[in-house]
Amino acid sequence: MLFALCVTGAAFASLLPPAIAQSNATTGSIAGTVVLSRSLSSRKPHIRMYGEYGPGSLPVITPPPVNELGNVVLYLDSVPPLVALPLSPDRAPAIVQRHETFVPHVLAVVRGTRVEFPNQDPLFHNVFSLSSARTFDLGRYPEGTSKSVVFDRAGVVQVFCHIHSDMSAIVLVLENPFFAVPDSGRYVIAGVPPGDYRLTAWHERVRPIVLPVHVVAGETTRRDLNIPIPVDSSGR
Repeated sequence: MLFALCVTGAAFASLLPPAIAQSNATTGSIAGTVVLSRSLSSRKPHIRMYGEYGPGSLPVITPPPVNELGNVVLYLDSVPPLVALPLSPDRAPAIVQRHETFVPHVLAVVRGTRVEFPNQDPLFHNVFSLSSARTFDLGRYPEGTSKSVVFDRAGVVQVFCHIHSDMSAIVLVLENPFFAVPDSGRYVIAGVPPGDYRLTAWHERVRPIVLPVHVVAGETTRRDLNIPIPVDSSGR
């Protein structure tokens, strides 16, 4: 059984079996760096939809800085079906509601994965999506509780909160587990059978970049990417 190793995405790598370390002789890997040619940190202001909770007012919450490299997903979109075996993780990946923000903002999963949505805020959230790849509404639920969704169709699923309109996240549902997140600027996709593939670099604000890649058993194919960010209408 062959799997992708995302060495820069510790949460995903922890779900992979140790057998992947023994596959180097018969499989190859793809590795490189990712550079964003524009800063993507400018997002819309964080607006608090209600200022009162319980007996007193809650302070205004400032979300942490955004690492946009962590919102980039590199994946192979041309893996033969017999190779693209599903993951069977011991625990479900999660998008946490914390400080009125979804963490992580982008989560890549294999089709058929169950994702948890735990609430760690001292207030109610209502997580939902109207995306064609997966429509759901989890209803209102309080701090310390969690609800989950199974994503059984590949595609981009945009996630929001009915109560806080500025909260958003994306679940990128893929057909195979050969993907990586270059949150430190570097990535590795390991355990890839020899052959020719298409490597796709995805970010929500740009058109996907697709590169051909040839994988040789026992070798690492280098692919460095520079993702250009177009100037918006305001000139920023």
